Amino acid sequence: MSWTVRQAVEATKALAFGPLEDQVRAIAYDSRRVVPGSLFVAIRGFQQDGNAFIPEALARGAVAIVSEDPCPPDFPRAWLQVEDARRALAELAAAFYDHPSRALTLIGVTGTNGKTTTTYLIDAVLQAAGEGSARLGTTTYKIGSEEIPAERTTPEAPEIQSFLRRAVEAGCRYAVLEVSSHALELKRVHGCEFTVAVFTNLTPEHLDFHGTMEAYFAAKRKLFDGTLGRAPEIAILNAEDPRAADLVAVSRGRVLTYGETSGEVSAGSVVFSLEGTRLTVRTPQGDVELRSRLLGRPNVRNILAAVATGIALGFSLEIVAKGIEACPQVPGRFEVVSEPEHPMLVLVDYAHTEDALRNLLHTAHDLRRALSSEGRLLTVFGCGGDRDRRKRAPMGETAGALSHLVIVTSDNPRSEDPEAILAEIEVGLMRTSTPYLKIVDRGEAIRMAIALAEPGDIVLIAGKGHETYQVLKDRIIPFDDREVARAALKERFGSGRNEVR
Repeated sequence: MSWTVRQAVEATKALAFGPLEDQVRAIAYDSRRVVPGSLFVAIRGFQQDGNAFIPEALARGAVAIVSEDPCPPDFPRAWLQVEDARRALAELAAAFYDHPSRALTLIGVTGTNGKTTTTYLIDAVLQAAGEGSARLGTTTYKIGSEEIPAERTTPEAPEIQSFLRRAVEAGCRYAVLEVSSHALELKRVHGCEFTVAVFTNLTPEHLDFHGTMEAYFAAKRKLFDGTLGRAPEIAILNAEDPRAADLVAVSRGRVLTYGETSGEVSAGSVVFSLEGTRLTVRTPQGDVELRSRLLGRPNVRNILAAVATGIALGFSLEIVAKGIEACPQVPGRFEVVSEPEHPMLVLVDYAHTEDALRNLLHTAHDLRRALSSEGRLLTVFGCGGDRDRRKRAPMGETAGALSHLVIVTSDNPRSEDPEAILAEIEVGLMRTSTPYLKIVDRGEAIRMAIALAEPGDIVLIAGKGHETYQVLKDRIIPFDDREVARAALKERFGSGRNEVR
């Protein structure tokens, strides 16, 4: 690929100084990742100012600097002054990788809850149709059959554009992206040309970053209203979310709605079991019977969103049904970690908002009824440190209201005192009459829940889901709820049916 500083000027409409014919071999926003020939974009972050690292970038071989600051006197390399460095980073990345989204049918899924599972379901429909597809989100990134560890839900623009270019070169015609509110607000997906935008729901989350629900929704709306460049041709909206009407008003293409009881795509009969979910789906193309390995009522909405997306893209109901049925269990999403021979059911889920926790607990009660179980519901959860404190007491109250026993514990405490986080959750728990325990050590809390569980009980371990680490004040340690729970089950019951006692 031959790309020069002059082309970077054209992509950003920057005020340029210095030599413009040097070859650009990489786009970098972290000085530690600069290689010879890099164009370094100096971004003012929340904790550090990228402009302070310009000398390091030059020492590592950067041929040009992009900054909101004016060019210093006698600067030795090219300097591109821009109004918005974050937007410039996205524009540069899209241009450097030759706008790969234009060669793809790009599907973006946004909302508070359900993004990950919905992207898995849509990707499964695409595979059932025989289409090459890529998927980017919280758990893993995928190009064709290649799985890549995920660093974050929606990475920075150069990583997104590089991923999309790799997908195009691998022969993919479709890509499905989880699009977080942070990514939208911080312009990581600016310049991505989405064909389809999917909205799952909006409930309180990330208010430590956005400040208000209006600001949070305004970030989500950018996926639909053309802010990113070209507005999506198709909007798939949850008709049962109050914000759907606002998105209908700003969407510029075709709108297709879904919902359990309302919308153009809706659910008829729904049957839950430990094997998954069976449901009838009503669509403009007729009714279709679906089977899914996914458990629980929240997944009904995720399935409906995927069905709506599939038919909006022109796939037959037969193909859509085949894809939904083939979709695997999503890691850390209502994931069963106990074995059939165990006398209780142990589940791990990523639920880390009040709404997600409430849905999770209602789903567990649906499952109890489906299993005709008289057992109790034991819930283990915590709240992350250095994140929105306002959700802690409400989550405690929700857990107490819908559980028979709650064990509140650490999530990722980060720089906060874990005891203080538990005390804030306890405020909500005390509004209920449900007994609870406070155990700071998450491993100990999980082991205690499994030790206290009786035959027929359901143990829910919420908050971290697929994560394989825990973030403490001074370090990150390996930690996987699923592995800890399996070890506790093995310790209590042994490793096989004949060892259960």
